Amino acid sequence: MTRKKHTMDHGHFKDMVRQSRLLGATDISVFGYGEPLLDTSLWRKLFLCGGLRTNLTTNASLLDNDMAYALLNSGLNHIRFSAHGFGYGYERVHKGLKWFPFVANVMNFIKVNDEKFDHSCKTDVSVIPMHGESVELIRDFWESKVDYLEIWRPHNWTDGRDFRPIARKKKTCGRPFRGPVQINADGKMMVCCFDYDGKMTVGDTHKNTIEEILKGDRFNEIREAHTTGNLDGLICQTCDQLNIEEQSPLLYSNRDSEMKTGKTSSTKFNIEG
Repeated sequence: MTRKKHTMDHGHFKDMVRQSRLLGATDISVFGYGEPLLDTSLWRKLFLCGGLRTNLTTNASLLDNDMAYALLNSGLNHIRFSAHGFGYGYERVHKGLKWFPFVANVMNFIKVNDEKFDHSCKTDVSVIPMHGESVELIRDFWESKVDYLEIWRPHNWTDGRDFRPIARKKKTCGRPFRGPVQINADGKMMVCCFDYDGKMTVGDTHKNTIEEILKGDRFNEIREAHTTGNLDGLICQTCDQLNIEEQSPLLYSNRDSEMKTGKTSSTKFNIEG
C-alpha cells in the first residue's frame, strides 16, 4: 500500500452518514484499511450512526478497558476481531503484536459486553491460518467464546500477494453491482475492498454526492466491464475473487452452515438486491 495514511474528518463523516441514510442504508462499517482504533474520534463517529447497524473490524491491540466501554456506549452493534494464525503463528502474521495480550483484550471486551451491556454487541472472530494451523485447533479455541467464527483461506488482495493461483472463470464477482459502497478516509469512493491502493477510484465525495458517483460514468464503465467479462486494464483481471475452485475460500463458518461466500467480509450481511 502506497497511498497516504489518513483519517476521515468528523464533518465529512457526518455528511456521509446523512447521505447514506437518505439513500436507504441500513448498515455502516466504520473502518477501512489499517487499525480503526487509531482514530481517536471513532466513538464519536459511532454516535452519529444511531439507527444504523454498525460494524467494526479490529486487531484489538488498542482495545483496552476504556476503549471497550467507549465503543459499547457509542452503540456498536458488531465487532469483528482479526486473528490470523494462532499462538506464535499469530505473532508471525501480526508484526509487533503478541498473542496473549490480544486474547486478553478480546476476552475483556466480551466480559464487559456481557456483564455491563447485556450482550448488546455481536462478536465475531475471523481467522486465516497462515502457518499450518488446523481448522480444529482454531475452532476448539474460539467457537465457544464468540457469537460467530469464520476461517478463511488467504487471498491475494488482487495483485498484492500470490497465495492462490489465478483460475479465473467468472465474468464478475458481483461487487460493482451489489456493493458495499466503499468510501476511503480521504473521501474517495472505490469499487472493491480488495483494492488496497484505490486504483479503481470512481469519484470523490468532497466533489460529488454518493448518489452521483454511484450513477456516474466511471462506475458504469466498470459495471459494463463486469457484465461482458472484458476486464482489460482493471485490477480485476488478475483477481482470485473471479476464480472457480474446487476448494471454497471459506474453510469453516458457524454463521452459515451452507458455507456460502456471497457475504462481504466488511459487513457480513448479504446485500445483493
